[in-house]
Amino acid sequence: MSAENDDPPEAAPHRFNAADARQKAAEAARKAEFILSRAYGLFRDPKAEWEQIRKEETNVLSILLGYVAPLAAIPHVCGLIGAFVFGNRYGVTVVRPDVNDVIATVVSYIVVVVLVFLLGILINAVADNFDADRDDLAAQKVSAYSMTPAFLSGIFSLWPPLWWLSLFAIAASAYLLYRGLPILMKAPEDRALGYATTVMIAGLVALVILFSVSGCVTGGGL
Repeated sequence: MSAENDDPPEAAPHRFNAADARQKAAEAARKAEFILSRAYGLFRDPKAEWEQIRKEETNVLSILLGYVAPLAAIPHVCGLIGAFVFGNRYGVTVVRPDVNDVIATVVSYIVVVVLVFLLGILINAVADNFDADRDDLAAQKVSAYSMTPAFLSGIFSLWPPLWWLSLFAIAASAYLLYRGLPILMKAPEDRALGYATTVMIAGLVALVILFSVSGCVTGGGL
């Protein structure tokens, strides 16, 4: 006599695994702690933190996914929240984002992560012009970690009128870039300023171009 209502093992509902949940939570906490520690170190003592970054054994994918991707989401998520709560003002008209704007924000987020990677390629490509050493990984480190202030300033997007404070963060990122190039790319001190200026100008131009293209494709954005 066969048993009734016996579900095969593969049909059993997925059960919540508390151990896996705790492990994932612990991993997320470690990543968050690392990001906060890195950001604090760059603000507190840039030279010492760049020296620490130079010694770290990692790879480009880990930097992009483990550091750049989470931080790059801050301005986009905060901007979207701020737009939903307060709306974008056009004169006396208040407009809140629609589905197209959300899609455009996601595209813009991806564009920023890609831009950081391309900026690292540029840093390495022009190294010879400033008597610096070529080093793919070091260039990606400089690109990623120097953008920390710019990413963190995205918190101001929660209240749209504070957007202009991000300009100071861009200046701070330029300063970190200037301090990091001599340590990671071995650029002479007297060439570091020109090196950093060239990279920042090229990065801003690329940012405008990429956002313009993504705006044309998506038809919106925040």
